[in-house]
Amino acid sequence: MINYLKEKLRPIVGGMLVLVFINIYFLYLCGSRLYLSDLVYLDVILIFIGITIFIYGNVKYRAVEKIMKTNNFLTTKELKSYLSLQALSVIEQNDLYYHEEINHLSTQIQELSDYISRWSHEAKLPIASMRLMNERNQDLVLKKQMRLTIEQIQLLLNTMLMSSKLRNPVNDIKIEKVFLSQVIKEAIKHQSYFLINDHFKINLKVENEYVYSDRRWLTYMLDQFITNSIKYKQTEPNLTFYIREDHDGLELIVEDNGIGIASEDAPYIFDRGFIGHNLRDGDYRSTGMGLYFVKEIAEKLGIKVIYDNTFCSGSRFKLQFEDNAEYFMLDY
Repeated sequence: MINYLKEKLRPIVGGMLVLVFINIYFLYLCGSRLYLSDLVYLDVILIFIGITIFIYGNVKYRAVEKIMKTNNFLTTKELKSYLSLQALSVIEQNDLYYHEEINHLSTQIQELSDYISRWSHEAKLPIASMRLMNERNQDLVLKKQMRLTIEQIQLLLNTMLMSSKLRNPVNDIKIEKVFLSQVIKEAIKHQSYFLINDHFKINLKVENEYVYSDRRWLTYMLDQFITNSIKYKQTEPNLTFYIREDHDGLELIVEDNGIGIASEDAPYIFDRGFIGHNLRDGDYRSTGMGLYFVKEIAEKLGIKVIYDNTFCSGSRFKLQFEDNAEYFMLDY
């Protein structure tokens, strides 16, 4: 009986409160028109119904409890406690399983990244050999075509290497004082063969401006902008780099006079694998990964990258740097 009372305490108290409310309601609002005997009769009926339900529930409860004791079953309280412990055990086991699975996947990703890095470095030797052999090529037309192919392979190899490192760049980021003019010149040097071959005019309007960032990743981002300018060039191509400064920080702007980006494509150019309408069916087959990598790197370095869709004479990209020297505890 005591255990049953404990379990049904809330319904009993709730029924009593309902009964009290009914009496107060009728006595207060209908006192002048209410027969007291009618109210007493209603109370008796409600109390009888409540007692009947209570007795029936208690008999049923005791019968179930007797069966459980006879068959060595757990009591209701013990059953609840057992189920709670079982649920907690399942949760802990799932946490352990997923933790081990995450560690296993992380190890596999790291091993794959290491393998790609080793393979990329080993592939540089045959590429260098091909470049030397091509220098002895007497057929000038074939020599030029071979050089173009070799440089494209080298570019794809570098992209693959950097993209593999992008999956886990935490230990591969070095924040330091970086002069933007040096980074731009380094990126231009990486693409020098294509820029010279396509007769690009380079306008470098950057002097001694500097930011605090990772030199290698920043160079890679500029590589992608330059690569896109080469892919989507027009006649008399040119490439311009210049700086804007304000109280919030510094902005590096990269412009070209190529075919630009279609207005309907502009919101999606940083999406993974997106290929725009321009040159979709042309000779060049884009992977749609270059600007996606740029966006990923920018987020990891705290740089805001913007495509200016108001620029109508080609493409204009902006890299916005905040003054974060104090955050990285670096000297000015």
